[in-house]
Amino acid sequence: MRRSAPARWDITLLLCALALLTACSSRTSQSPKANASYTSIAAWRNIEDLPRAIAQFETVFWEPADTDSLRLLIRSTGLVKNRTVMEIGTGTGLISLCCAQYGAKQIVATDINSNAVTCANFNAAWLNLNRRIETRLVSEDKSGAFQVIGDNERFDFIISNPPWVEQKVRNLAEYALYDPGWHLLTTLMDGLPAHLNPGGRCLLAYGSVSGVKAVIRESQKRGFKCIIKDDRNLDDLEEEFLPGMLLEVIVPPDRIQATLLSAPAP
Repeated sequence: MRRSAPARWDITLLLCALALLTACSSRTSQSPKANASYTSIAAWRNIEDLPRAIAQFETVFWEPADTDSLRLLIRSTGLVKNRTVMEIGTGTGLISLCCAQYGAKQIVATDINSNAVTCANFNAAWLNLNRRIETRLVSEDKSGAFQVIGDNERFDFIISNPPWVEQKVRNLAEYALYDPGWHLLTTLMDGLPAHLNPGGRCLLAYGSVSGVKAVIRESQKRGFKCIIKDDRNLDDLEEEFLPGMLLEVIVPPDRIQATLLSAPAP
């Protein structure tokens, strides 16, 4: 389900659009350097949440069924309207684009794959949502969940469809598939109290039994609560399954408040 590699389409006609995007993306904290991959798109993807197809760049992950329930919640409930959002592992930008489309005030979207950051930037500009989406490139050397987030930055929602297989990564594209030693998950959990606003929420989409169990385990270690927002029974599922399962990690309010009291002055 997470193994297929996209084929290459040359899109020379989009060079002008990409040049405009690069000029307009001054809000991106680390803009990837220009390279040949900017002129290649693996596919155009239609998704019901957005008014037109979005691009999937080479090496950038795509499996919308991972986040069916999350996107339904975003588009049907006003969940993120006028709220601030952080998305960890944005890929094509799909979730961030949905948040912007349905009224989020501001979104910070991060990824470790430079093609993903470029792809998300492209799609945000393509849909005229780039004023509310800021992308940030995570370094492989410092790959924690909040590595490119300031100490005092907080959000109403922290959202992710993270990799859910605990396995070694061999190349950048595989960061969308594998989480070695559950490093991304554990750093995400560790940073929640310091980066959620009071009343803030963390929503995760996982499509493997071991991944869901890891979220539950890591939540319990920290005194958090993990709620599975899905009617399926884990024991009845294959190890990897679709659609993905929506989880909410609840951080006790006093834990968030404690980080506010101890936070350094801006």
